[in-house]
Amino acid sequence: MSAAMNTAAARDEDQVRKEAVAWYARLCSGEATEAEHRAWSRWHQAHPDNQRAWRRIEAFAGLVRQVPAAVATPTLRAATQSRRTLLKSVVLLASGGALGWLGYRQAPWPTWQADYRTATGEQRALVLADGSQLRLNTASAVDVVFDGHLRLLQLHAGEILVSTAKGATPDPRPFVVQTAHGRVRALGTRFLVRREAGYTQVSVLEAAVEITHDSSPPRRLQAGEQLRFDGAGISASQPADANDAAWSEGSVIADDWPLERLVAELGRYRSGRLACDPAVAQLRVSGAFPVADTERALAVLEKSLPLRVERFTRYWVTLKAARPAG
Repeated sequence: MSAAMNTAAARDEDQVRKEAVAWYARLCSGEATEAEHRAWSRWHQAHPDNQRAWRRIEAFAGLVRQVPAAVATPTLRAATQSRRTLLKSVVLLASGGALGWLGYRQAPWPTWQADYRTATGEQRALVLADGSQLRLNTASAVDVVFDGHLRLLQLHAGEILVSTAKGATPDPRPFVVQTAHGRVRALGTRFLVRREAGYTQVSVLEAAVEITHDSSPPRRLQAGEQLRFDGAGISASQPADANDAAWSEGSVIADDWPLERLVAELGRYRSGRLACDPAVAQLRVSGAFPVADTERALAVLEKSLPLRVERFTRYWVTLKAARPAG
């Protein structure tokens, strides 16, 4: 992407808007190189119109992220679908198609169309029609399909915490969470399901679940256990991390973690690229870090460990070894 700009006069508004959206898409993808960040900085400083367009695209993106917060219960689904249709039209009109491309690039179509979804850094709690409780973590998307025979959650992206309803009369319909990798059936339980690109991870907090997979026999998982399954099958179970669900209370809790693991977790809650230099990746970290304020978490790390936080832009942040004193 070229950073060359005509600064002699007011720039063409449509062209500036398209450039701003293209830069926003690239920087938020987490794949931009340092050279591209430098090019963006030159573009941003080259003309006041570029700076105004950048402020507008950030504000517009903020409005898009806020729209799902209006959906509080399943009874609002119809209104939400109308809102989504309107939103997608506004997105396309606002950018001549470029911001629409950004949305498709950052999230697959099923994620964009999901009944319930959260933006990066957002969480949300729902009560389902049967009384079960569902909490979505950052950047998550789920469809809810309840009928006379089945209670189904289709997890397209991210992570959910499920607490199935415990009524006086048990609901005879199976409660199932499905991902691209297999199915998790609740057995009167509280559990986490986290979907990554190549696998799904399940952690059981209470009671048990049963995992079914096309290539493996069904596997029962008890409270305090976790496992992963992917296209090839189901892994062996392991002890679950007692703090796996800490995000539902606003924290990532590290217990003697390598720094790179904590940075990867915090990175789920912010746009752009958050990484650590290999020189500090294996520093050991313990503590509770707020997911709603990752900047504060980084400040705590910078004060408590021999490292510094280097910000090339707010979308490109790297933790590096502290400079020698003197």
